[in-house]
Amino acid sequence: MYFRHDSFDLKLREPFGAIPTGSSVTIRVEAHDVMNIRLQTFYRDTEHWYDLKPEEGSDLFSVTLQMPDQPGLLWYHFQFEAYNRQYQYGTQADHLGGEGAIYASHDNAPSYQITLFDKGRTVPDWYKDGIMYQIFPDRFARPQHPTHHPSFFPSSLVHGDWNDTPHYFRNQDGSIDYWDYFGGTLEGIIEKLDYLKSLNVSILYLNPIFEANSNHKYNTADYKMIAREFGDEDIFIRLCAEAKKRGIRVILDGVFNHTGDDSIYFNKYGRFPNVGAYQSKDSPYYSWYRFSNYPDQYDSWWGIGNMPDVEENNPAYRDYIFKGQDSVVRKWIRDGASGWRLDVADELPDDFIEDLKTALLEEGEDNVLIGEVWENASNKVSYGVQRQYFMGHELDAVMNYPFRQTFNDFLLYNISSKTAIRQMMSLYETYPKEQFMSNMNLIDSHDRARALTVLSGVDSKEMTDKEKETFKLNPEQRSLAVMRLKLLSLIQMTFPGVPCIYYGDEAGCEGFEDPYNRGTYPWGDEDKELLRWYEAITTLRAKSKTLSRGRWYPIKTTDDLLAYLRVYRQTVILCLFNRSDHAFVTLKHDLFRGVIGRDMLNHTWEKLDGITVLPLSAKIYRLQTTAKKLFKDRNEIQSLLTQIIDSENE
Repeated sequence: MYFRHDSFDLKLREPFGAIPTGSSVTIRVEAHDVMNIRLQTFYRDTEHWYDLKPEEGSDLFSVTLQMPDQPGLLWYHFQFEAYNRQYQYGTQADHLGGEGAIYASHDNAPSYQITLFDKGRTVPDWYKDGIMYQIFPDRFARPQHPTHHPSFFPSSLVHGDWNDTPHYFRNQDGSIDYWDYFGGTLEGIIEKLDYLKSLNVSILYLNPIFEANSNHKYNTADYKMIAREFGDEDIFIRLCAEAKKRGIRVILDGVFNHTGDDSIYFNKYGRFPNVGAYQSKDSPYYSWYRFSNYPDQYDSWWGIGNMPDVEENNPAYRDYIFKGQDSVVRKWIRDGASGWRLDVADELPDDFIEDLKTALLEEGEDNVLIGEVWENASNKVSYGVQRQYFMGHELDAVMNYPFRQTFNDFLLYNISSKTAIRQMMSLYETYPKEQFMSNMNLIDSHDRARALTVLSGVDSKEMTDKEKETFKLNPEQRSLAVMRLKLLSLIQMTFPGVPCIYYGDEAGCEGFEDPYNRGTYPWGDEDKELLRWYEAITTLRAKSKTLSRGRWYPIKTTDDLLAYLRVYRQTVILCLFNRSDHAFVTLKHDLFRGVIGRDMLNHTWEKLDGITVLPLSAKIYRLQTTAKKLFKDRNEIQSLLTQIIDSENE
């Protein structure tokens, strides 16, 4: 008995990956010594069965399906008989697609996924071709020549020393007693725009910059006012204008699932002159919130009382945020922003996101919308609802946390290169191409520990907060972490999607989770070697259309060696990464027999018959041979690669 299906192989499923609604798809299996092969599909609440027919002169059995006209997810697996027994065949237990497994008839075989989306919208090239830089505004730069003098909410503490470590001053119940600030401002960012340009940054993503009584600003007090610590509206307009002069677009953080309790909308502490929802049911904002026992019991984000949830379905709230002509989303786009990142997108209704995106497009077709989604966004289920992020009407991209997790795990020996490839191929298969090529590929952020600290392998589980605050990697730990960070950042710059640098990573910042990952940028004390590395690899990325637009094809190798191709038109780039800290690895592949490549890191020409990669290092080659010539009559190459080359006529 033999039975095989592989959703990554065009011979067995064509076309590959997510497809537009109304398309047809051919599904095949390789099989012998089996009978009565049937395909079972599930789409919304509908189930169908199809018989697979043998293809003459081969061990292939196939069926061609016409896909539904509405976007959604279609699931499928197989049933067959062999030796008078019933079997099922589905994807492996990890639900990642690719080559599957045989299951007993009484098991629930995991199904394969086909993503169906409405074709039409495309993501702007400025975004897909860009390099992003994320800034936590209070911690990036103090201005040398300020025109704005910051003020602060009550219960604020301002560090006199820029090099202090962040700290939470808590009450006994764990709430924040004093918020600490370091004095970073929008004018400080303006003064550093030339520095960002030296890193080839073309997209600037700012954590929240609106009025709030915290340093992180995720508890908004006023969506239409720049935080008093950071500047004012005129300075924001100037920031966007100065950034644009340098080819840099600004993306804002939209926190629309909840507000702060200390806000003009809720006004729990009476700090604002208007009447808030907490103060009176006659407040114009009362209907924005969900009270269970007025006024002290209300829904809040994850039960955190200073972040009361809003009712996103409330018409007045939607009008205020994005529908009205003077709404929040429209106002800041008109002031110069080019898009929004949606905080906790899983908490926002699909039609809220869709309508917000529509408002963005009304303000300009090249505005983008990014969502904070931590898992595979194509099949995300939130609060029992299958999300519609990638069905053609909502998000242009998501924060690619799976990218971060996969390649951290690879470099820390938690998974092999084969598993890393499977995990990324699953995204490649289930995301529409526009979204896969627009993934916000991060390696850390304000919500995750710093990359250097993670890549050192140091375990913080038994550490106290004080120990985490003062911890610094020793020279041996840091040396290993820096080499791994160089590999990870180079993967980031050569992988499909938009690479996002978290401020200070390029300068060697360390830190465990919040708040220690939110330290200040070390101006004047940067890791110069690491900074030069980032300048080099961002230049590599910025100058190569193949790295920003090319198709991705992984190559099977040993556990320690990650290898893939990027292919755009006739250009082929080969990327190799050796995670081993002690062993040389050599790639010998028939595809590269007699081929010469230019090492894009060292600017030398090499024969690629056998490529040796040193421990904890990488090789990036631009092949001298064109794509058509390279892949001509190479029968050993899998059909997916052949199709990629044949169809690459952009």
